[in-house]
Amino acid sequence: MIITVTLNAAIDKSLSVPSFRLGRRHRSVEQTTMAGGKGVNVARTLKTLGQPVIATGFAGGPTGTRIVEQLTEESILNDFVRIREESRTNTAVYDPTNGEQTEINERGPAISPKEIELFRDKLLYLARGADIVVFAGSLPRGLDPDLYAGLIRDLRRMDVATIVDTDGEPLRHAVRAEPDVISPNVLEAEELVGHEFNDEEDRVIAVREMVQLGAREAIMTVPDGCLACVQEAGERQIARVWIAPREAVAAVGSGDAFLAGFVAARYTGRSLADCLRFGVACGAESTQRLGAGLIDPREVERTVAETAIEWLSVPAEV
Repeated sequence: MIITVTLNAAIDKSLSVPSFRLGRRHRSVEQTTMAGGKGVNVARTLKTLGQPVIATGFAGGPTGTRIVEQLTEESILNDFVRIREESRTNTAVYDPTNGEQTEINERGPAISPKEIELFRDKLLYLARGADIVVFAGSLPRGLDPDLYAGLIRDLRRMDVATIVDTDGEPLRHAVRAEPDVISPNVLEAEELVGHEFNDEEDRVIAVREMVQLGAREAIMTVPDGCLACVQEAGERQIARVWIAPREAVAAVGSGDAFLAGFVAARYTGRSLADCLRFGVACGAESTQRLGAGLIDPREVERTVAETAIEWLSVPAEV
């Protein structure tokens, strides 16, 4: 079983608006509204790929009820802690004429200490039957940035693998707890290691640095694929995986689809190379649809053949 954790779940509205300009009145040509938040998006893709998954986190108010109802309608198993404050709603506007995307994310609810403890108890109970737990997305306001880190340590004692996709201080604390995998994008990785990347060599060094900070493996998503520092047969290796650019319908949630693809392949015991290529294929396929976490598994299998992988030399430790 795979568990996805979304502590700041949301209703996500995606709008396709040609020639979008601030301060003007527009009409959308296409729109989707669905339960969201990074972990929920990952769960949706995993479900589509036929993997056993349960989504958990916090859900509050009428919006929280809507999140749970939509997941249930999609046949995605879920077990959320109900909270007093209202869950958030996010809006993404995609302009198909120039490929630009504008996102407006609400800050989300405040969580009480009692609600936090209820969630911890629920997660550790669910984890008794789990192989992998994916922590994805931001923390609601008021939560300690080391919350993920504490849960990772709890799960490691249970021999449950942990994968983290977040940013800022929560990611910094999580890395110190030695998760199995972290998966930041370029901006999140720059913030984690403390410097900007000027070229490919900088990015290669960065995935090694992220492992030195504590993560067992690090995967940095880039626009055309990913760079990963992974371990196979006890040896550390760096892989560069890419796919030819394709015209996107919308890029919302492509990183979540990538992570779900990687997790699905890992759960089924594929090689690391296959896991990375499958993740890149899922991310690329998801850009062909408006709405996060939406893929066609048949198209993913065809897209895998378009991915390429190169194993790079590991930079010397500083």
